Amino acid sequence: MKSLARFLLILPLFLLFTYCFPKPAYAEGEFQTDYQVNYQVGTDGKTDVTQNITLTNKTANYYADKFELKIGSTKVTNVKASDDAGNLETKVNFDNNVTTIAVKFNQRVIGEGKKLSWNLSYSSNELATKSGQIWEISIPRLASSQDMGNYNATLAIPRIFGPMAFTTPTPISTQQKSQSQEFAFTKDQLLQSGISMSFGEKQVFAFKLNYYLQNNNVTSQTSTITLPPDNNYQKIVLEKIDPKPQDVTVDEDGNFIAKYKLSPKQKLNITTQGYVEVFSKPFRNIDSLNQDQKNEYLQPQRYWETDNGFIKDKANELKTPKQIYNFVSSYLSYSNDRLAQQTIERKGAAAAIQTPKDSICMEFTDLFIAIARAAKIPAREVEGYAFTQNERLRPLSLTLNSGDVLHAWPEYWDDNLGWVQVDPTWGSTSGGLDYFNKLDFNHITFIQRGISSTDPQPAGAFKDKTKLNQKSVDVSFAEDLPTPTSSVQLQLLTPETIYSGIPTTVTANLINSGSTSIIKQKLTLNSQILSITSQNPLLINLLPPFANRNVKFDVETKGKLNQQRDNLIAGFADSQISKPILIKPIYEIAYSLPFLASLPIAIALLYLGLRFYNKHHKKYRRAQY
Repeated sequence: MKSLARFLLILPLFLLFTYCFPKPAYAEGEFQTDYQVNYQVGTDGKTDVTQNITLTNKTANYYADKFELKIGSTKVTNVKASDDAGNLETKVNFDNNVTTIAVKFNQRVIGEGKKLSWNLSYSSNELATKSGQIWEISIPRLASSQDMGNYNATLAIPRIFGPMAFTTPTPISTQQKSQSQEFAFTKDQLLQSGISMSFGEKQVFAFKLNYYLQNNNVTSQTSTITLPPDNNYQKIVLEKIDPKPQDVTVDEDGNFIAKYKLSPKQKLNITTQGYVEVFSKPFRNIDSLNQDQKNEYLQPQRYWETDNGFIKDKANELKTPKQIYNFVSSYLSYSNDRLAQQTIERKGAAAAIQTPKDSICMEFTDLFIAIARAAKIPAREVEGYAFTQNERLRPLSLTLNSGDVLHAWPEYWDDNLGWVQVDPTWGSTSGGLDYFNKLDFNHITFIQRGISSTDPQPAGAFKDKTKLNQKSVDVSFAEDLPTPTSSVQLQLLTPETIYSGIPTTVTANLINSGSTSIIKQKLTLNSQILSITSQNPLLINLLPPFANRNVKFDVETKGKLNQQRDNLIAGFADSQISKPILIKPIYEIAYSLPFLASLPIAIALLYLGLRFYNKHHKKYRRAQY
């Protein structure tokens, strides 16, 4: 009989895979391997894995004497193997983010159709992790192999982990037991994606952000900072900004921009404190884009070179966001060496494709955006905080002035869902876990960039140059989201008297004095006599905390010969205000004090104008003669 040990020479090629890849030490197609795999997650997160494996010989002249199992992105301990003859010799190696388990068989399986049944077990602390109030299960996907026959997996989760928040893929069956909940998956499912599950009801973070502004001019100027915004994935409760800003506006990308007026040479330290509840999928749709706005998110920008030949070719080939995500997460490789550099330069999409193995989150993000835009899919960048317990599997690499480390990921526009966030970086580094169909509960948006690829700057970038190493971003887990306060102060600013037949402007002043945004509420202005000629009602898409907004309405009334009284009534959200107004006939302007006071001045100006005209007109006529 001939041993297949000579086929070991090809094994180093398979070290390139970063998935859970069973690779026996024999030629493909000559044996079939069937698996029954059980993952038993403990209450502390430690996962015990048991694989019952059946090896079937499909040849008459060969036998297998060794088996190798490759597990991408995961370290394991307590490795044991045995068959009905006793324990099997194992050797474990972790290299290039891949664990290789080599098993030496005690028995030779000789003869076509002969079987060898044996089992392999190991433990890992990296498959189940708790982040705040959420337990996350992350099992790398399988790589296709010609030798793989049946493959079934069951996953047992303690019931104390809480209800299932989401799962990818959907289990083919679920069983509730007294102490655990069990889920079953098939080979076809695990070849498409790894198992990614979250348990728990919600994830809440508390944040404290420090900003520094300085006016070096000899005149006053307005400066701005960016606050964490409300979007489809997060709900913000902004409890404190010290000192308070003049206003908080919303830019074209939906960022919250706080405005401050700085005196000449003034230095200002600003502290912001609040909470954010994070969701793994869009739980609402704040934005709506018309075609012109969509076109803005298709334009080339610095770092998003949509006119690059390679990028255009890929855009013609890859038609959907999912295809672009799959390409980027597999084409680029994360480089830990870049993190050791003192200054990490952003390369951009065009440079990233030249050195794909030298990438960090910025390159994954920029390349996704560039290809998506070239494929006519609106896309933009997100920068923010991402919680990670394992920086090998979920690395952070966006360094801001060396004091704070953030993360970058892209999002694309969907007409039904709005902006959809994905993370091809973590999809690549985690062994193929699905960060396309869901994100997780650990990504917090600080800014959204699409109109420009470089502005605005996120929290963490507003530092005193003499204190660059000081952390200015502090994020921690919180037990619950404080009850948000929703309070709006509504005022009407109108002239004391309105004259019929003369168009007039009425201003509604909105101040959000609560801790949470007021989203998609209508501002209305009503009157029994006056006609509101501008848009009414007016949809206010987003009014952030500390916002101070003036909205102008154009009003007028037809000429009347009698004096009238009316009430202007403005309404917004749950607030309403009424203001009495006096409407006078237009001819009464002649009796009004302002008119009478200005009449002598007008007559004097008219007289002086006529004298000036006659004087210069006479000189002009003399010059002609």
